Amino acid sequence: MFWSLLTALVAAFAGAGIGLGLRVLSRKRLPRGIVPICAGLAMLVATVATEYGWYPNVLRTMPPDLVIVSEREQQAWYQPWTFVRPWVRGFIAYAPSEVVETAPGSGIRVVQLRVQERWQPQKVLPHLVDCTPPRRARLGPGVTFSDTGAPANANWQASHPDDPIITAVCEGRNTPG
Repeated sequence: MFWSLLTALVAAFAGAGIGLGLRVLSRKRLPRGIVPICAGLAMLVATVATEYGWYPNVLRTMPPDLVIVSEREQQAWYQPWTFVRPWVRGFIAYAPSEVVETAPGSGIRVVQLRVQERWQPQKVLPHLVDCTPPRRARLGPGVTFSDTGAPANANWQASHPDDPIITAVCEGRNTPG
């Protein structure tokens, strides 16, 4: 948030400088109001650019085999350009290279889900995913495992087969985001 504010402030000064330069080049035929108009337009362009640039920049810092499970897009009345093309405000992803099976042949996988939101630190949430029946559970400190890889004390949540996390992990979807 601090860097976005600093970017807008620098853009305002640059825009004001451009407006002042245009006024000087026109030998003061342009009205004085051109300076704040250029500053405001530069701030708006800088803000929109940082909003749309956030998602691809974050993806560049992630593992190369990252799979995007779901995206949360932003549309708001006070950002009318988002109705033309919404920007991604957050996403859930995982890296197939980090998925491990609790025991060979158990069918239960441990997945590190990465939850990322704009202006928030990334959360890495370990989950257990069982493909048959489709269900998942958050892996917490109270969960233990037997020799067969079966988790004990897991708080399983029944899921539909079309659950994006179940679909991505169980079908081995490995197309990077």
